[in-house]
Amino acid sequence: MGKNLSADLSDQDLILSYQQNGNNQSMAVLYKRYVSLVFGLCYKYYKNIHESEDATSQIFQLIMDKLKDNSVVYFKSWLYVVSKNYILNDIRKSKALQFQYVEEFSENFMENDFDLHLNNTENGVDSDSLLKLGLESLKEAQQVCLELFYIQSKSYVQIAEMTDFDIKQVKSHIQNGKRNLKIFLESKGYQYEQ
Repeated sequence: MGKNLSADLSDQDLILSYQQNGNNQSMAVLYKRYVSLVFGLCYKYYKNIHESEDATSQIFQLIMDKLKDNSVVYFKSWLYVVSKNYILNDIRKSKALQFQYVEEFSENFMENDFDLHLNNTENGVDSDSLLKLGLESLKEAQQVCLELFYIQSKSYVQIAEMTDFDIKQVKSHIQNGKRNLKIFLESKGYQYEQ
């Protein structure tokens, strides 16, 4: 196999070239051959072009690492399984981080300003899930300022330095975000006592 690998080579030949010679060009051919398959699978789960593109790149990096030590007979099937496992693990991690974020926000937000009482237990929705939905319903500027202030314990000055907002805007986003979050949660059957 010369320097210019033909796209006509089988998957097995390309893998063998990569394993024996560390030939990255053979991986480039495999990438071109299967990138749309992996991207399509990513998009099916992420439903976001940028996340799918990032995951596709990460998956092919993972494939390169795994192929160094693994014997693969049916590359397409193997690629599908590795890709799907990567995606599902990534989504699980992401959800775990989101829940951790909501939990921390919930504790800090309520410790600092509000005492949340469940008024309607018939809806079967826990306060953390509603809080997450409430945060997602806010404008991005309000979400960012609330997170920096309550989760990361940043001051108004620090938030202003980290964002494009001046101190007056930071205070306004925090105040409006708290008010809108309170309105959202109360509309779902929760009541606050200050």
